[in-house]
Amino acid sequence: MKQAIKKFEKAKDFLICIDSDGCVLDTMDVKHMRCLGPCLVHQWNLEEYKDEIIRLWRKVNLLSNFRGINRFRGLARVLADIHENYTCIEGLSEYVYWVQTASELSDESLREAFERTGSICIKKAIEWSGLVNQSMAMISDRKKPPFEGAREALELAKKYADIAIVTSANGVEIRKEWENQSLIQYTDLLASQETGRKAECLKELVEKGYEKKKVLMIGDSPIDLEAAREAGALFYPILAYQERESWEIFPEVLKQFLEGNYERKMQDRCIEEFQGNLSI
Repeated sequence: MKQAIKKFEKAKDFLICIDSDGCVLDTMDVKHMRCLGPCLVHQWNLEEYKDEIIRLWRKVNLLSNFRGINRFRGLARVLADIHENYTCIEGLSEYVYWVQTASELSDESLREAFERTGSICIKKAIEWSGLVNQSMAMISDRKKPPFEGAREALELAKKYADIAIVTSANGVEIRKEWENQSLIQYTDLLASQETGRKAECLKELVEKGYEKKKVLMIGDSPIDLEAAREAGALFYPILAYQERESWEIFPEVLKQFLEGNYERKMQDRCIEEFQGNLSI
């Protein structure tokens, strides 16, 4: 997947990049509340603080301006809070250093860091991520459906634009989910955590020959907005817990985007509403 963008070739004048979890697929709550948070409690033997830590995980990863961050960044933030307020997390500084300095935040990169350092926290993070992947694989497709209106939006957008999934999640997992929901047919590229940071992926895609005003990022998190801004692309938000309504107006957004009017007529209002929708 690291070479995915290099192999990608521009076919249309317009490019639409789309996040997956919480944007197209209704997976944020089930993945975070049934997999990521509980696996953290299990891996670090934190059953004594289970309820508090699950609430903390939800606050950081679903309800804050950190919504949508890479799982390893989310883990670092929550572990730091646990270390400060609940119990000592051995080797935390070595893990945080990896998160802050690694060019790629993925399972493979984490394993390489453990080989270099032997850090117990990094070892636990590897085991945690593997456990998360296993638990996510056990969630039935019925519990990971596309949001109402998302499939129709993808089908419509594919007629006019190249479509790229740009996600900070595990690529194998995301591809399987899109294939199982018969959505992969509406895409041309998958860029995941193994490919690199969202902003870097967007920049590389823009350099394929697209005019920046003809590149649109669709996402549900501030990370998606930040990536779009870094790449000079436009941004359309899918509002958390208002996903159906967001997809309902997408045909008009697409129309304005294709006509070159979205930035002037709609983008600022959409972003303002998006930023006000997150609780902290």
